[in-house]
Formats: sequence, C-alpha cells, structure tokens
Amino acid sequence: MRVTFMKVEDINRFVEFVSKLKGKVYLKSGEYSVNAKSIIGAMYIVNENPNDIVVEVENEEEAKLVLNFLMQGSHLINDK
Repeated sequence: MRVTFMKVEDINRFVEFVSKLKGKVYLKSGEYSVNAKSIIGAMYIVNENPNDIVVEVENEEEAKLVLNFLMQGSHLINDK
C-alpha cells in the first residue's frame, strides 16, 4: 500500500502505531527498505523520496490494521 506523509508529526504518528504491532513492517522506496518502527529510518526514506513510499506488512491481520489506520487518515495531523 502506498502512503504519503505531509509533516514530521504524520511520520511520528505512523511509527508510534506500527511500533505497537508484533510483526515486521517496512517502508520501501525504490531500492531502499527500512524498518517502519524506526523513526530515523522512516524519516530517512521519506526525505529520500516522499512521493513514492510503499508500506509492507508481513502479518496479514496486522496489514489490515495498518491499511485501516492509513485509510482513516489517522496518521495525518489536523490543523483545525
């Protein structure tokens, strides 16, 4: 599943969420792949190619949770 992060706070929310999962979660872009539970890794890959990021979740049940989290926009900061 593809994802876009608009602000640093969006990345933080995503990393906080996936860090609670038991299985492995990766952020991928081109030839790069990082542990999505690592704030440094997540910031690095977002900085390298912010418009082409794919989330890969190894556990199928957890993949559904991540997809739901992303589809609801739970990782996006609402400035209202």
